[in-house]
Amino acid sequence: MTKHAVCLIFLICCKTLFAADQPLTPLPLEEVQTAALRAFPGLLSTEQRKQIAAGEYQSAEGGFDTVLKSQNRWSLAGIYENQMNDVIIEQPTSLWGTSFFGGWRRGMGDYPVYEGKSQTAEDGEVRLGMNIPLWRNRDIDNRRARLQQAELGKLIANHDYDQALLDIRRMASLRYWDWVMAGQRLKVAEHLLKIAEQRDAGIRERAAAGDIADFEALDNQRAILERRERRVAAIRLLEQSAIQLSLYWRDADGQPQLPDMALLPQNFPPQEPALDINMENALSTAQSQRPELKRLQLQKQQTETELALQNNQKAPGVDLSVMGAKDVGYSSKSINRDELYVGLNVDIPLQQRVAGGRAQVASANLQRLKLDRQLLEDRINNEIKDSLSAINAARQRVQLSQQQWQAAQQLEQGEQSRFDLGESTLLFVNLREIANGDAAMMAAEAQANLFKAHADYEAALGSPIDLKDQSMTD
Repeated sequence: MTKHAVCLIFLICCKTLFAADQPLTPLPLEEVQTAALRAFPGLLSTEQRKQIAAGEYQSAEGGFDTVLKSQNRWSLAGIYENQMNDVIIEQPTSLWGTSFFGGWRRGMGDYPVYEGKSQTAEDGEVRLGMNIPLWRNRDIDNRRARLQQAELGKLIANHDYDQALLDIRRMASLRYWDWVMAGQRLKVAEHLLKIAEQRDAGIRERAAAGDIADFEALDNQRAILERRERRVAAIRLLEQSAIQLSLYWRDADGQPQLPDMALLPQNFPPQEPALDINMENALSTAQSQRPELKRLQLQKQQTETELALQNNQKAPGVDLSVMGAKDVGYSSKSINRDELYVGLNVDIPLQQRVAGGRAQVASANLQRLKLDRQLLEDRINNEIKDSLSAINAARQRVQLSQQQWQAAQQLEQGEQSRFDLGESTLLFVNLREIANGDAAMMAAEAQANLFKAHADYEAALGSPIDLKDQSMTD
């Protein structure tokens, strides 16, 4: 038993050591985007707007709920002792604002002459009827208006969610490339420090032998201290970028994950995303796809519904009511058993201040939405133009910075050779090394800007995001 345990421990240790020797796979951008679209709290918060809109729609549907009413009255003292029981069911509909009702009432006991209609047969009276708006509330009423607006509200919530998807994917991309850029900065800083530290012993020996001046050794010590400071600053920037990236790179439980330095890619991708630059197509695509424009259009429809409702409310209320009633059962008194009533109810708001004020608000909101849409269209066009301009400029910067970096490397190598031959000083060597490091940083910055410009362009287009595809990628 002890031998088996020892063998098991040995196998586990070997497996652990073998796993430790395996290099970690660099963190890809797609994994960060997928994690952000799956578990970013801001996106989950926006998703709740869809539930809110669904609840508001259900509430608007409640305007057409069937209503059961009951009235009961007992006269316990007085000349006329009687009782009245009345039950009615009302059903509003969207058919021209018509509402139907049906009921049963039973009036027993003694009633004065002027309340004779309250008397019914022993089994009561059943009745059916309807109210039909002829002017106000016919084409539109408050119930139908709220239902239409709530239905549009659900679509608005969907577009808000789509907009959140675009924003989060864009921000996740920007933070990712900032993190990769910070890794390149640290890489350059460590390379410069390593060069200065590796030559320090040799410079000290040459200074001791009188080959070079003593201050050259002191200058190299200064360069080491300076480059250590740069390395500390680069580490801080990388840590800051990693913390910001962890806001979007989340685990299966939705908790932020702090990316380790070992997950950094060695370099930027050699190829940028494929892009067919066509300004006119891009502008038309963005105008048709951006969720903000779709949301404004739906808000406009909501406001138009409100304006139509308030204009309708200015009209006189003319309602036709029809009701039929029939008494059921025995009655010792003379009772009109079969009845048919037709009524015409008129309601005229003289000042019309309520509907007039609300119509003014709706009209002003329509004008506001029109101006907002104009501004948004101009802003979207500018975003497309700006992102394409940024891509073109970044492409040129990548080429020029690569050429500059190659020249800086050659100059550094040449200056180092001259220093080894005693034809130069450490000051010029340091300057060439710093220039080479700066050129490397400019090349990395140009690449980062190129990929960030692509992220901005993708968001500016407003291309829909399919979460199913994202989950399959994950």
